[in-house]
Amino acid sequence: MFHEGDDAHARAVFQQVSKLSGGAYAPFDRNSPQVLKDLMAAVAVYASGGAKALEDFSSRSSPEVKRLTKQIR
Repeated sequence: MFHEGDDAHARAVFQQVSKLSGGAYAPFDRNSPQVLKDLMAAVAVYASGGAKALEDFSSRSSPEVKRLTKQIR
């Protein structure tokens, strides 16, 4: 789940849904379009190549993608 903004209640709900569903949670804000671009690229890599491809992509990507990758293992 991607979460735009800083609403603490929404963050807690999204994190819990991600945890219960075996997914991942990543926040971003509207002032950082590059972060969203990186996160969406990570989703595409994961969808097409799985966890190993995501780990490889993460090794040369942004800190946000690295945090997302750690949740997928």
